[in-house]
Amino acid sequence: MKRLFLSMIALGLFALAVTSCGSKVSEADFKALQAENATLKEQVAAVEGKSGKPVRYDLNVDTAYSIAMKGGAWLDWWNNSPKIREYTAEPPYKIGFITSWRGNPWQEVCIAEFEREVKRSTLITDYIHMDSASDVDTQIANLEGMFTMWKKGELDGIIVDPLDPMALKDTIEKIYDAGCPIMLFNDSADTTKYNCFMGNDPYSFGTLSAEWLAEQMNYKGKVFFFRGLKGYPIDEGRSGGGLDVFNKYPDIEITAIEYCDWSADKAKSKFMDMYTAHPEFDAVYSVGGQMSLAIIDAMVELGLNPGDYLHASEDQNGFLQKCLEYDITAYASAHPSINSAIAVKLMEMLLQGYPVPRMYFYPTPGFSSDEFEKYVRYDAPQGVFVFTPLSDETLNKIIR
Repeated sequence: MKRLFLSMIALGLFALAVTSCGSKVSEADFKALQAENATLKEQVAAVEGKSGKPVRYDLNVDTAYSIAMKGGAWLDWWNNSPKIREYTAEPPYKIGFITSWRGNPWQEVCIAEFEREVKRSTLITDYIHMDSASDVDTQIANLEGMFTMWKKGELDGIIVDPLDPMALKDTIEKIYDAGCPIMLFNDSADTTKYNCFMGNDPYSFGTLSAEWLAEQMNYKGKVFFFRGLKGYPIDEGRSGGGLDVFNKYPDIEITAIEYCDWSADKAKSKFMDMYTAHPEFDAVYSVGGQMSLAIIDAMVELGLNPGDYLHASEDQNGFLQKCLEYDITAYASAHPSINSAIAVKLMEMLLQGYPVPRMYFYPTPGFSSDEFEKYVRYDAPQGVFVFTPLSDETLNKIIR
């Protein structure tokens, strides 16, 4: 702000100089100062939340040094964030871990990632895991139960994967307002009252694969679109990103779209219905790898050559294997299950008194079929997702 104020004073002095004795100040100098002043105004407006464009930098161009010297830090990082030592607790720590549902290979690997990180910790010696079985009321009860434990001194913090961004808002806010450390992982909630959100961006999951597919289609053709679970935040992000991309291109037609709940059986059945109603199509867009694996199997059963159709989906091991087997031109966005493990490390930092980022939020990784051979795991179960540091041996144990 001080720099902006001084720049505005300088601009006024330059203007006075130009009007009173124009030969002393060049027009180029005056315009350069005008441009600098406009840039400073935009930066301040962005920091103050008055601009739709936040101040950013490009890490492919800007060095750590240049960012530090230009004041590249986000000034709103501290808004509603933990301060130094605000949540300090004496170790050893006991934390609560609430998952949204389980039974799916991704969820089971995510739980295993959490457990591995806790076992490696020298500060966290115990944890309580409660699953919510895809039921919001159950998850609210789980949160209330852990909140009661925290008030009794039996728990130091809570890590939760929110099932519903709206329905859990009041409970999460009550816990936060009471001073109980609460971190959201994997899914977000529609509130500013939490200590940290840890996850990757489901919207970029959708846009990456949809843009790839649109380009491969030369921006025209017919798409079968497979969604996940209705109302679930990850589906809203992934599918919303995909739809936003396809809606930009008038010659791309979404011929059929269905919710399949990330279920292989439902996806297979819905694909057969779609094909019966619309035998002419060019590509499949799916927000779940297990659905895509079943869709490829359905194609084979119907006598279709899966390699004749473009396919955008997820980094499920079986999907990658099938694409390589049938020479399918495809794309896989990734949803790393290690989110849970990173949340453990952030909770450790918070309870030790360190400031933690409000959002550890990163774009979705993704790769096309020319890289599938690099990522596929032939010795691991088909149902697992390949973006995990766990070994094939461990993944086999989890799935068994």
